[in-house]
Amino acid sequence: MSIPKIRYAVTGYLELSVEGRATEKFINLAMHEGIPLWNIRHGPEYAVLNADVDSFFDLRHLAKRSGCRLRIKRKAGLAFIISRLFRRRGLAAGLIIFVATLYTLSSFVLFVSVEGNERLESEHIRRLAAEAGARPGLPKWRLNKDELAHQLIIAEPELAWVGVQIRGTRMVIEVKEKIKSPVAFERPGHLVAAKDGLVYDVLVISGVARVAPGDTVSKGQVLIEGALRPQAQQGDTTIPPVVAVRARGEVWARVWYEGYGEAALVETERVPTGRYVTVWTLLIDGQPVLRVGRQQTPYIDYEQSAVRSAIFRGILPFPVELLTESSYEIERRKQSLTLKQAHELAAERARFLAESQLPAGVAVESVAVTNLDPGRAGYVGVRHVLETRENIAEDEDPGGD
Repeated sequence: MSIPKIRYAVTGYLELSVEGRATEKFINLAMHEGIPLWNIRHGPEYAVLNADVDSFFDLRHLAKRSGCRLRIKRKAGLAFIISRLFRRRGLAAGLIIFVATLYTLSSFVLFVSVEGNERLESEHIRRLAAEAGARPGLPKWRLNKDELAHQLIIAEPELAWVGVQIRGTRMVIEVKEKIKSPVAFERPGHLVAAKDGLVYDVLVISGVARVAPGDTVSKGQVLIEGALRPQAQQGDTTIPPVVAVRARGEVWARVWYEGYGEAALVETERVPTGRYVTVWTLLIDGQPVLRVGRQQTPYIDYEQSAVRSAIFRGILPFPVELLTESSYEIERRKQSLTLKQAHELAAERARFLAESQLPAGVAVESVAVTNLDPGRAGYVGVRHVLETRENIAEDEDPGGD
């Protein structure tokens, strides 16, 4: 923004509309007189432009000379805003009180949150902090962060480190829990099937294979037994005892993921009616403090949207947001589909269900799509099957039998 425009934004400026057949003549006359104009938008017999307040009366004379009609569309700038506030003293006083209240509240801890905890409950840590004197309503100048962190570590042996930060009106307690020494998981055990499949390759590192290529296995079935059976020496009739070990290896199998979808020849479509209700919520530091609007949605079927807008950004030391929540009424309408369209819709639904079961990073080897009769009049069905090749061996659950 140029310096003159900044000056006009402070002293005030006018958005004017010019109507008539000689709008271009009017603009040329103004330019010839040295009157500053900007943001000029014009059509066949009209123009909209911005001008400073002091030039308005000169522009009126030029409008008469060119046979145009000049109107004020909008008054903008800081001078007009202040003028409106002086005319509405109650609004100005309320705004001042509101901002002063926010500044006062910013001097206190209003909310306490916990970050970094995994095993310990957040409420438990907040309770310990409250016992140490750090609770909502505490003035910030009375908070000793290092002392609070020290008391929390003493009160809870599971904490290895505690840090305290102030973010606006929120006190954030950051914690690191003590890491328990992992116990080596080397006790004897089997490798079992993580899912159903058709085995095509077996690689044994330790243990005894219980399946072979071509076998069909089900989830939980033992694939590689965690045991070693030493062979008896020649001439020795005693049978060596079985040695239990941790089974290791890989078992590759063909795995199938199936999805089934249906579609009706007459589908119900959800269409917005155009009616909606809106609720506005004032959030201070992420917490709702004021809610304006209809509290209950009057529609039976509706969709919702929410938009957060920051206000007083850069003015207040904590975030203040306006949450706008709108509920749009939805109407159900019937839509007739051809047989081809119904099959395509059912196939898309079946494909989505099948692909949602795929593990991350697993490639699809082949796809089979089959049309089925769902046994219901007016409906079509489609089965979508994906084939993959995966290592289905996993350690047996140590908590199992």
